[in-house]
Amino acid sequence: MTTNAIVGGLPARSPVDFRYLKRVLNRCAMLFALDLFGYPVVGSVISLLQIDSRTLSVPFRVSVALFSIWIILTTRRLKLDGLRRLMLIIWFLYIIRLVHDWLGPALQGADYALEFFVVTSVLPGFALMKAHVYQQSRFALIGFVIASAGALLGLFGGLFGGAAIEDPSGRLSLAALNPVSLGNQATSAFLCGLVLWRGAKTRHRIVLTGIFALLFGCLVLAGSKGPVLQLMVCLALWALRRGFLLRLGLLGVPVAVVILASSSNPLADRLAQAGDDSSTVDRVVMISDSLDQISDSPLVGSAFVELNSGFYPHNIFVEAGLAFGVPVALAFAWMIFVGVRRAWVTLKTDCDLLGLLFFAGLLDATLAGSIYGMTQLWVMLAMLPAGAAFAVRPAARPLPPVPTLTPSPV
Repeated sequence: MTTNAIVGGLPARSPVDFRYLKRVLNRCAMLFALDLFGYPVVGSVISLLQIDSRTLSVPFRVSVALFSIWIILTTRRLKLDGLRRLMLIIWFLYIIRLVHDWLGPALQGADYALEFFVVTSVLPGFALMKAHVYQQSRFALIGFVIASAGALLGLFGGLFGGAAIEDPSGRLSLAALNPVSLGNQATSAFLCGLVLWRGAKTRHRIVLTGIFALLFGCLVLAGSKGPVLQLMVCLALWALRRGFLLRLGLLGVPVAVVILASSSNPLADRLAQAGDDSSTVDRVVMISDSLDQISDSPLVGSAFVELNSGFYPHNIFVEAGLAFGVPVALAFAWMIFVGVRRAWVTLKTDCDLLGLLFFAGLLDATLAGSIYGMTQLWVMLAMLPAGAAFAVRPAARPLPPVPTLTPSPV
């Protein structure tokens, strides 16, 4: 006797299949949350305990890598489409670039970038790609719990736990967690909670509202412009796609006015001094130097960093030209474009969490990220095909009934 159950969008035709898919779904949801949101939790604990960061961060990364390998070995055959094939090729080429820069010219940081890229992006991304399962309520719930834990631990640890460190700009910062990471964590938790709100009961919405207020406070005190921009753009895209942009504007504009009118919070100070921000000027100079470096080696690239400063240019498209050369950089841009189209489609389905996190990761990687560090964007690219396969779109307007001819009485 067989059963017809649905787990993560996949039909299970027997009790054995059902149990298998449920196990894989639980493991993948946990891997998804730990890989994307787990490290800030570890960073907050390190800051509170005031211990060497390697004491916990290294075992945590090793655990994520081993967990990923376990899922890879215990799931079924890999399903590849054009996007995933292109991703695997770009991963391979980027690993070659990092190995070359590490063993050849011995560029500083190449070995760390290689380790970080493989452990946080390649292995988890490949595991989630191969498992090919998704169930939004479970992924969103586990992601929300872990992301909120990281943001709130950082908030309360910095304010009351003595874990904060002095920041010249007055922003909330911990010994092992900078303001940008705190802001990104709060934004991710907010996006996970947003999709949970839709099906939540009244008492759960009250709890979510309280947590949202704390997360918003964390964003304001961290004072990072990037995470705030991510949240605003993602909410706007989500509302536009679902047809209530005006309602969101009526709610969001007063909040923005109150924050900007205040002179006693780090976010308002940072926004007021945006034109004089030295970090913005440094990035413009770095991008200009990167473009000159690309022109010197346009076909195969030159290094994974801009050589004058020794840092990545804080823009993944410019960095792709540095690392790969123009031809592969164009393929990289095409991969991102395909991801944008798929993420846009998901915003109107019950897999909209993937689209929200994709656009947040894309903004972060474009404004301040690196190819080896854009973990959220890589993982979303790996999962978008599964989301598209399992998405349930809103029901279309029913067609009018077809008129039937009845014979007239003779």
